[in-house]
Amino acid sequence: MIPRFPPPAGDDMHRRSILRAASAAAAVLASAALAGCTGPLLDSPEKVRHYDLCLPPLVTVSSSEDGSSHQWSALLWLVGHEVEGTRTHSRALPFWWHDAEPPYAEDTLLFPLYYSRQSEVEDTRFFTPLYGYVERGDLRSDYILGPILWREYSRSTNYFRSSILFVYDWKHAGEQDDLSILSIFGLVKLFTLESGRPPEGETVPALGREHSRRLEFINILGLASGFGYDDIGDRREIRVLSLLSSEVLSPLRSWRGRGDDPFVREWVFPFYMNAHNADGNGWLAVGPLWGQIDDTTAGTATNWWLAGLVSRTEAKEGATWRLAGFTVAGP
Repeated sequence: MIPRFPPPAGDDMHRRSILRAASAAAAVLASAALAGCTGPLLDSPEKVRHYDLCLPPLVTVSSSEDGSSHQWSALLWLVGHEVEGTRTHSRALPFWWHDAEPPYAEDTLLFPLYYSRQSEVEDTRFFTPLYGYVERGDLRSDYILGPILWREYSRSTNYFRSSILFVYDWKHAGEQDDLSILSIFGLVKLFTLESGRPPEGETVPALGREHSRRLEFINILGLASGFGYDDIGDRREIRVLSLLSSEVLSPLRSWRGRGDDPFVREWVFPFYMNAHNADGNGWLAVGPLWGQIDDTTAGTATNWWLAGLVSRTEAKEGATWRLAGFTVAGP
């Protein structure tokens, strides 16, 4: 009699592991098949569809009772076609994608080789990344190499805009022109120019002048600029090294009015400062060495030296000299 020995405990555990793995795989496949027969992955139909054929992941076919809603898909839904009322959809991924619900339609072929989208307000087409266009109303935008070279224009108004990424951006609208050169997303600009008559309601050039000009060299985040020049008809301004977009925070500034308001606000801080109103009232200083105070209301003009240690005031009565604030000679 041949003795029988029980199988090693390790072999029994191995067989049980295989059975558990096979059961889990069967459960996964059954779940996938059930999901495949439940509803297509890319569809959300309004009408109830019943499956005519369900062999996932190879092919599924379903349709509604009245036949107005139907679909088929194959190869894990990579290929398929759907119809729901006026909406149609077809796909052959990753090569083709189509959605349409008039007047809307969207198509993709071997993205990014071809892409299009049409609606009542838009017509977009891109033929490879090299060229594409977008039309919205009377505006058309053309793109070459994506956003690198861009141009937009209006068919009904005197408007256009063109740019080369990081090189220049030029906008023309009516009598206005805005130009920036060597701009990094508008954060850092080497040169900007604004020219033309401002829109109604803003500062309009006076004194019969038809155009205004504003230019600036080097602007960093709007916090600091190197040089700026404004000519708005009734005023002219020059500034150097402006901080926080404030002309007042410029160590060198010349702001002068024209016509019936010939005011002056200019300085090279702290060596020279001049502030006079249109009526002549104001003051001027060249450091602590010499200065002048004009008071047209009182009819006096005062010159001072050495931070006011010595001064001379002219009036109708005559001239008065003062030393450290004390009168030493006068009428």
